[in-house]
Amino acid sequence: MAQDRGEEPDTTEDTMTERKGIPVRACLLGLAAGSRASLGVGTALRTVPWGGPVLTTLTVLGTVAEFAGDKIPGVPSRLGWAGLAPRIASAAAGGALLARAAGAPALPAALIAGAVAPVGAWAGVSWREAWGRVGPDTAGALIEDSAALALSAAAVRGLPRSG
Repeated sequence: MAQDRGEEPDTTEDTMTERKGIPVRACLLGLAAGSRASLGVGTALRTVPWGGPVLTTLTVLGTVAEFAGDKIPGVPSRLGWAGLAPRIASAAAGGALLARAAGAPALPAALIAGAVAPVGAWAGVSWREAWGRVGPDTAGALIEDSAALALSAAAVRGLPRSG
């Protein structure tokens, strides 16, 4: 960030717009992380300047593992503390990374994303329960995956990409 290097902060219209959009981006990322914990920090890692192909590969593999694990019958509820804690932590870390990428303060974005993650978890569980009454659970899970990916992509759209 320019201020960290003693330079004047970037006040161009595009940068100011990115900073103003951080609360919305943090909400989108929090919703996605509530559904799939790996999407919180995993999505935001694409904005860090020290990212690269190894980090990208590890992030993708972790996300794929979580998406596959979600389809296994008997997976514990994401609404219990053991399921919510990683979602909140991932969302908060991701929100902070998004804010830093846009030159905005990290703490408010982290708090917003972390606070919204339980809403995403609840929405996902509610969706799966509703879908389960009309269709196969795997199809409902894949639809939820798609929605979570769309939310996470929207959260980083237009931000600088690493590597």
